[in-house]
Amino acid sequence: MGLIYAEQVEYMSVDQMQKTHEDEIKIINEIEKLAVGYERGTTEQSELENKLDEYIEHVKAHFANEERLMQEYHFPSYEMHKLAHDMFLMDLQYATKQWKEFGDIKKMINFVAKTPEWIVMHVKSVDAPTADYIARKMEQQNEA
Repeated sequence: MGLIYAEQVEYMSVDQMQKTHEDEIKIINEIEKLAVGYERGTTEQSELENKLDEYIEHVKAHFANEERLMQEYHFPSYEMHKLAHDMFLMDLQYATKQWKEFGDIKKMINFVAKTPEWIVMHVKSVDAPTADYIARKMEQQNEA
């Protein structure tokens, strides 16, 4: 069982964006499995924390790469898309602070558990149109 499956998320017309989403889904599901194990006492906290750290770094690299692509191909709704990323990162930063500074790992686990809904909505309404735009621009560039 997993929190989210790649089939739930709209397919991206830019391969690197698709792979990033698939990798992130895999990490989220691994966190969920480790969190269940942690609550049952079968997973070490350090193992769960390492996976949470991997998730945080992945999200930051994911957003940075999308923003780089949007700028490179002059995506007209860049500011709106970046704002969605910034808002998510603020929430992620809050959950991370609760965990790292105050020892409340449950805040971080709960944050990750809630992200699948955000991912599905964000990909459908924001990432897919962005990927379509970038794919068209890449195609035009290759034809030139």
